[in-house]
Amino acid sequence: MVYILLAIAIFITDFKLKDYIEKNKDMHKKEDILGGNIIIERYHNKGAMLNFMEDNVKLVKIITSTMLGILLLVFAFVLPKKGNHLLKFALSLVLGGALSNVFDRIKKGYVVDYFSFKFLKKIVFNISDICIFMGACIIAIVSFVKKD
Repeated sequence: MVYILLAIAIFITDFKLKDYIEKNKDMHKKEDILGGNIIIERYHNKGAMLNFMEDNVKLVKIITSTMLGILLLVFAFVLPKKGNHLLKFALSLVLGGALSNVFDRIKKGYVVDYFSFKFLKKIVFNISDICIFMGACIIAIVSFVKKD
């Protein structure tokens, strides 16, 4: 149950942040916070990661929705099994982030991104992107070290 709640918490947190950014920040206007280490910037990503396939929004929706469906099936398969807590945690991160981004993509036709790091000024993220990345890294590590 905790893993489902984690995915829901990620979705709600990112949804609220995206809503705040959409209502309160001008498009492409940068605002430095935390000593300039984080940059807040409202950005609409119509493609997949790094605007990949931004000219084919419909295909991106189909692919990401299909991948979300597969992820939900994997999550539903792994969740009831005993153990595998790190894998379940990682899948929760990916699922919460994917739900939020796919929701945006279907509802708005784009994903709202809103922050970047000082060392990656040209790449704008959202919390969901970070959760997906972290979860995917954990899944990769777990798959390499698991000795079944």
